[in-house]
Amino acid sequence: MSHSIFYNLILVLKNFYINTYLHRLLLKYVTILITAICFSFIASIHISMHSQSSALGYTISNSTLQPKTCRNNQPHDSNAPVDRSCIVDSSTVGVPAANFNKLKTLRIAVVGDIDSNQGLVTQLELANYYNVQALIIPGDFEYSNGNEVLNSLQSHGFTKENTDIVVGNHDSANDIKTWLDSNSTYGKVQFPFTNNVELFNIDANIKFDCSSPQFQTLKSQIESSTASYKFAVVHEPFVTVKSDHADNGQFDCYDPLFRANGVDAVLQAHNHNYQRFNINGLMYGVFGTGTHDTGSAMYPLNSNSWEGNECLKCITGKNGITIIDLNLNSANSKHFVGWFIGMGKEILDKF
Repeated sequence: MSHSIFYNLILVLKNFYINTYLHRLLLKYVTILITAICFSFIASIHISMHSQSSALGYTISNSTLQPKTCRNNQPHDSNAPVDRSCIVDSSTVGVPAANFNKLKTLRIAVVGDIDSNQGLVTQLELANYYNVQALIIPGDFEYSNGNEVLNSLQSHGFTKENTDIVVGNHDSANDIKTWLDSNSTYGKVQFPFTNNVELFNIDANIKFDCSSPQFQTLKSQIESSTASYKFAVVHEPFVTVKSDHADNGQFDCYDPLFRANGVDAVLQAHNHNYQRFNINGLMYGVFGTGTHDTGSAMYPLNSNSWEGNECLKCITGKNGITIIDLNLNSANSKHFVGWFIGMGKEILDKF
């Protein structure tokens, strides 16, 4: 009898041990399974957020938007070489992405008062670095050697197909006509690779007031334009702070025409400095930042306004190029952003 009780006690203890071990083993594997499920869920959320943000050229890190990093481990806005496989739609803040989706963005650059020197080469290299698709020169490229300037443009990929030049007071009208393949120094200019942009060149070196044939031609062309983006381009400015050159005196003639027909900005030069105005919603800019003059030789800023309109950003003593990105995402929504970029890729203004 006593042996039977002892034997049964051993069986009970054995079963208890086995059951306890099995419970511990089961608990261990359940814990591992729950942990794996949690990690998988967290990873799926991160991937989803990354996918959504990547379309805008950013990645999520510590709940903060950071510039998208490419395979070379350099963000788009750095001075490092660009990973050509890493493409964003465009840039809307900060600095321009060197590589971007050209189906959704058209990038133009503006610089006037250029000359045949190493500074021009640096500016064209900047334009190449940022993959500029079209170059606009609002006058004065023939200070010393216009042919050398044109050769430099073309050697950097800026040809008659993608470069507009407006006649300045130091330029030959015939040379401009030859470049534009036109019998006129004024009028509409289109680039063959896009129908989204039209430029309207104005020659302020000849009669161009409201009674002139030039104004009537431009008026007809601007009024009939169906381009998404329209820019007026002139050397002598309609709008400028007090500097070496005064305004051209025809603002009251042209501004109503621009405003009534959806002109997006007026691109000017002549004063060797940088100026940006917003006059009742229309941007007027002076982009005389070519390297004919540099540093302290650039023109002074003797006021901070024009006709009561404050200059939003006025800079002298700094050369560079202005880049403008045109949004092509929607035919019904026009939007552009821009940057004035110094010779060392520093951002001097953004809009």
